[in-house]
Amino acid sequence: MRIGDIELVPLNDGFCKLSQDFYVGLDFVVHQDLLADDGLIHIPVGCFLLRTGKKTVLIDAGIGDIDLGWARGGQLPAVLRAAGAEPEDIDIVVCSHLHLDHIGWLSVDDAPYFPNAVVRYGAADWSQFVAAPEAESRSRLIMEVLLTAGRLEPLEGDMLQIAPGLTARHTPGHTLGHYGLVVSSKNERAVLLGDAVECPLQLEEPDFHALSDVDPAMAARTREALWRELEGTDAVVTGAHFPGLRFGRVLVGTGTRHFGPLGR
Repeated sequence: MRIGDIELVPLNDGFCKLSQDFYVGLDFVVHQDLLADDGLIHIPVGCFLLRTGKKTVLIDAGIGDIDLGWARGGQLPAVLRAAGAEPEDIDIVVCSHLHLDHIGWLSVDDAPYFPNAVVRYGAADWSQFVAAPEAESRSRLIMEVLLTAGRLEPLEGDMLQIAPGLTARHTPGHTLGHYGLVVSSKNERAVLLGDAVECPLQLEEPDFHALSDVDPAMAARTREALWRELEGTDAVVTGAHFPGLRFGRVLVGTGTRHFGPLGR
């Protein structure tokens, strides 16, 4: 789609298959529609390609060409090419946070996969997901490759300009260093929520959360602040794991909010 003069392309690196306890506090008797035939929650692993001014930006970097059991990646190079971009064309990679399914393609064979790109990420994530002794080893190795190559530029603060029309907004809770991205051009705006919102149903049922939220209470406050800002506006919205990576708008109904697909 186009947001004013900016081109925005959703890309799917693969999929996650998660058990029902991943959505903590959700009654699946009522929400069987969220489950695939195998009784698991199937969600995409979303990335987004952005062309703005003279900059080409990749938002999130998928899982990588690996099968983790609960997730499988590997599609990003092909879908990136189908969108008219090669790894060397990427100027900036912005990782919404440092969970493994958002950084997997940052390095391949101990070298940066996007050879000309600087990598931006929330500084507050480093201590937990890279530096901590219990950090997942693959995450640590990926980020240390980028550190050695001098490609990392951490984000600190709020409402930080990344590229023309692209602003990083601190949206903590899922992780402490989580950032959403706001795309704006002319009178149009899109908000890429990352994992600040895992599922559109969290609009209507705000009391359930993702098992992977580092601070569930903070994550709930962040979601509520986002909904208050977005409800009833023309801003288009999606998350890294929304079904089909579809965009919609936050609509106000009778006493509740809901996610309205575009064109309705």
